[in-house]
Amino acid sequence: MLMTMFRRRLMDVTLGQVTLVVNRTPLSLPCGLDPVWEAPHNGGSLSSLEILRLRVRYTTGKDGKARKHAVIYEAHEHSIQPELIDDDAVKIVRRLHQHGHPAYIVGGAVRDLLLGKAPKDFDIVTDAQPNRIRKLFRNSRIIGKRFRLVHIFFGDKIIEVSTFRSAEAEGFNNVYGNIEEDALRRDFGVNALYYCPLEHQILDFVQGFKDFRAKRIRPIIPVERIFTEDPVRMLRAVKYSVSTGFRVVLPLRMRMRRQAKLLADCPASRLSEEAFKILVSGRSHSVMRVCHHYHLFEHMLPSFASSLRHGGADAEQRFFALLEELDAQVNSERGADRALALAFLCADFLFRTGPYAEVETIPFKDAYQALKDQLKPITPANIEVEKALQHLLRRKKRYLSEGPAALRLKKETVEATEATQPQSVGRGAGSGAGSGRRRRRRRPKKTETQD
Repeated sequence: MLMTMFRRRLMDVTLGQVTLVVNRTPLSLPCGLDPVWEAPHNGGSLSSLEILRLRVRYTTGKDGKARKHAVIYEAHEHSIQPELIDDDAVKIVRRLHQHGHPAYIVGGAVRDLLLGKAPKDFDIVTDAQPNRIRKLFRNSRIIGKRFRLVHIFFGDKIIEVSTFRSAEAEGFNNVYGNIEEDALRRDFGVNALYYCPLEHQILDFVQGFKDFRAKRIRPIIPVERIFTEDPVRMLRAVKYSVSTGFRVVLPLRMRMRRQAKLLADCPASRLSEEAFKILVSGRSHSVMRVCHHYHLFEHMLPSFASSLRHGGADAEQRFFALLEELDAQVNSERGADRALALAFLCADFLFRTGPYAEVETIPFKDAYQALKDQLKPITPANIEVEKALQHLLRRKKRYLSEGPAALRLKKETVEATEATQPQSVGRGAGSGAGSGRRRRRRRPKKTETQD
C-alpha cells in the first residue's frame, strides 16, 4: 500500500521530513523523523488519503544531537513570482554566492512577494562582513557606525546589504552571527523569512510562513521585551497590519496600549524615519487611524494630537481628510515626496488651527519656524519644510475654498515642489510663491566677431 502511494507522488525524504496522513491521522514513515500534520495549502479539507512533504534543514546541537534548523519551502509551496524580483538584487545574491557567501532577500520584500506585490525596496543579508562586501562591489559604500551596512548603488537605486547579526548583539552594535541568530533578532514572524532567488526557496527559522498563512502579526521577541528594546516596533506592527490586512495578535495589542508612552523616549531620527515611511506609504490615513486608536499618535506627533483634542470632531475630520488626499496623491502618477507629504500634514494647522489662521499675509520665516515646532519630535530636513511651506502658501486661497483636494498635483501641472527654488529662511520674509530668491542669469561670454 505504501509503495502505491509513493508512486502516486514523488517524495524527497533525504532532505527532511515526510508526513503520511490517513483519515486525518498522522503516521510516521520509516525515515526516523517525527510526523508533522499540516493543513492543505488551498484551505480545503483533507481527503481520506493525502501525503504532505516538508523539507527541513538540520544542524548539530550543543549536545551533539541533530536539531531542527529551518523549514524550507519550495517554489510550488510559496508561489513567489520571479519576475517581481529586481534584477540587480538577484545579481548581488549571485555574486555573493559565487564568492562563497550565502545571501538571501529578507524582510518586507519577501512579505510583499508572498502577497504578489513588487517590492519597492530589497534588503539582502549575507555572512560576508561589510569590508568584504565592499571589495566585491565597487559601486558600494559602507554606512553606519554602531552597526555597519553596505549600500550598493545602481544609478538612483540603492540596495542595502547587511551581515547576519549575533544574538549577543545589544542595540545596534557591530556583533555578527549566523543566519539563525539573525532570524531570532527580527521583530515579527512575517518579517523573518529568507528567500534565495537562485534556488527559489524560502528558509523559515521562526514559523513565519505559518504566520503568513494564518494572516497574523506575531512577535518573535518575547512581548515583555519587544517594545522596551525598540518602541518604534509598535508603529511597525500597525503599519504591517494595515499593509497586509493581517491581525495583530492579542498579547501584542495589549502591550501596545500599555507601553505607547515609550515612543516619547525614542531618538528623533528613528521616529522621523518611521513617520515619513508612513506618510509616503499610500496608506497614511489608515495607519494614523489605528495609531490614534492605540494612543501612539499622541506620542509620535504630540502637537498635532493636541490640536485634534482642542479642535474637536471637525478638526479631526479635516486632518484625516488631508491624509486621504495625500494617499491619493502618493498612489497617482505624480506621486509625492517628503516635502509634499509635509504640506498635506501641516495644511490645517497653518490655515485653520495655528497662530496664522486669521492672518492675511503670512510671514515666511515665522511660519517656517512654526511648522518646525509643530512637527517635533519629527525632524525633517530644512529644505523639505521650506518646500512644504512654499506649496502651502501658493495654494492658500484654493485650499480655504476647495479643501484638501486643492493641494494635489495635477497630471498636467508643471509646478512641482522639487522644481521650485526654495526661499532662504535666513533672508527677509515674504508670503507668496513669487517672493523666493531668484537665480541670476549667467551672461554669455563675448566672442570676437568674424569678418
